[in-house]
Amino acid sequence: MNWAGRILLATLVLLIMGTDGRAGLTPETRGALDAMLACERPNGGWMYACPPRGGPYGVTKVVNLGARARAFFGLEPWDLIVLRSPGTPAAGLLLVEAFELSGDPQYLEAARRTGDLLIKLQLPSGGWFSEMPVHGDRLPTWFKWMVPWTTLDDDVTSGAIRLLLELFRITGEPAYGDSAERGLRLLLESQLPSGAWPLTHRPAWVRATGSTFEDLPSLNDAATASIIRTLLLGAQILHRPELTAAALRGGDWLVEAQLPAPTRGWAQQYETAGQPVAGRAFEPTAAASWETRHAIEALAALTRETGEQRYCAAINDAAQWLQDSALAPGCWARFLSLEEGNPIFVDARGEKVSHPSQAKRPYRWTGDFGIPAVLASLEAQPTTLEAPRRLPGDAGDCPGSKRQSVPRHRSTNPRARIGEVGSQLGALQPKPAPICRWVDDPPAAGTEYGGSLSRDTPASVSGDAPESPPEDSPS
Repeated sequence: MNWAGRILLATLVLLIMGTDGRAGLTPETRGALDAMLACERPNGGWMYACPPRGGPYGVTKVVNLGARARAFFGLEPWDLIVLRSPGTPAAGLLLVEAFELSGDPQYLEAARRTGDLLIKLQLPSGGWFSEMPVHGDRLPTWFKWMVPWTTLDDDVTSGAIRLLLELFRITGEPAYGDSAERGLRLLLESQLPSGAWPLTHRPAWVRATGSTFEDLPSLNDAATASIIRTLLLGAQILHRPELTAAALRGGDWLVEAQLPAPTRGWAQQYETAGQPVAGRAFEPTAAASWETRHAIEALAALTRETGEQRYCAAINDAAQWLQDSALAPGCWARFLSLEEGNPIFVDARGEKVSHPSQAKRPYRWTGDFGIPAVLASLEAQPTTLEAPRRLPGDAGDCPGSKRQSVPRHRSTNPRARIGEVGSQLGALQPKPAPICRWVDDPPAAGTEYGGSLSRDTPASVSGDAPESPPEDSPS
C-alpha cells in the first residue's frame, strides 16, 4: 500500500472510532506541536531562531568562516538549518510519532517535508553536518567544498537516518529508503575496530593531514549510543542482520569501556586503547552522567531487540551509580571525578572552578539529563520524582531551576520547543517492560537518592543563566 493509501486507511479508522483526527494527543501536546511547527521554515527545517530569520550563523568554525566570507564578498545570505539534536531530524521524528498517535495527516505531511529537505541536504559521504546553510532547499556550492567531513555525534546523521527509515516504513517511497541506505553505509564504514564510533567521519585523506580527538572512540553528545539505536532500527525495517551485528559490536565496546568501581559509568571520550581521555579543554577526563544515560539506553535497546542478557550487569551497575551520584533528587553534574566522584566544573581554559555559574559558557554543566526517565524505565527510579523524556541534546533542568519559569513552548529558541514536544509525546507512550532483573532489590518507591559522594555544592547548583546560544560543537 502506498503512503496515500496508508493515510486514507488511518483516517477511515479514526472516523469509524468517532474521533476528530487528533486522538491520542492531549491539548498540551497539541499546543506544543503547534508551537514547534510555528518555527518551521517555509521550505522545511528549523533554525536557531523563531520566527525563522537570517542569523545567528551558528557555532561551527566552518559556518562562521563562511559567514565572514559572505559578508566580505557580498554573497547571497542563507538560512542555517540546525541538525544537532534537538534540531531538524528530531522534529521530523516527533512529527512521525505524533502522526502515529493521532492519525492526523498534517503531522505526516510536515514530517515528509522534513525528510524531503534532508534528502536534498545529504552530503556525498551519505551523512549530514551539524548545521547546514541553505538557499531555499539547496546547499551553497562552497559548503560542499569546505566540509569534507560528516557529523556523527549530537544525533545528527543517525537522527536523520532514523527519520528517513520511519518515513520509508510508513510511505514505502524508495527515495526515503535509498537515502537511509546511503547513511547506513556511512555508519558501517565509520565504525572503529574497537566497535565504537568517533565524533566525526573524516575521509582518509583528511585524517592524513593530522590526527584529532574527533577520530577517537566517543560517547560525547550521544556518539556511539545513538548510532547503535539507529542500526537496530535499520535492521528491523530493512531486514539486514549485518546492521544488528555492527550494533552488537558497539554494545560490546560499551561493556569494555565501562569505568571500574566505584564509578561504573562511562566517560565522554576514550583513547584508541579504551582508556578515558579529555576532549576539548573544558571537557576533562571524568565520569560523565549524561553520556552514561545514553550508554544505558543503547545497551537497553540491544537487550530488547536481540534478547541478549549479557548487557544487563553493565546496565544495572551504571543505573545504581547514577542513583548514588545525584547532587539532589533529579539533578546531576555532567562530570564527576574518577577517584572521589566529586562534581567537576571548569572554565574555557580547563581550570577548575567551584560552581557551574563560573564555568565555561555556553555549556550545560548540570541538569536532569533525561536520567530519571531512563531509571524509571528500569524500575530503578523513585516514583515521586518527575521523569520527562529528554531528546539527545536536551539537558533538562535541575528541579527549582529558574529556567523552568519560562515555558519552553514559548521560547524563541526552536530547539527548546522541539525538546518540549519530545517530553510531551514521551509522556503519552506506554512504559516499556523492564528488560533486566536487578541483582539487588531496586530502591523502594518514594525514597530519595542516598549516594555517598561529597555534596558540598548546594542544590542551586544549576548555575542558572539567561537562555544562551546552543552548546559548542566539537566540529
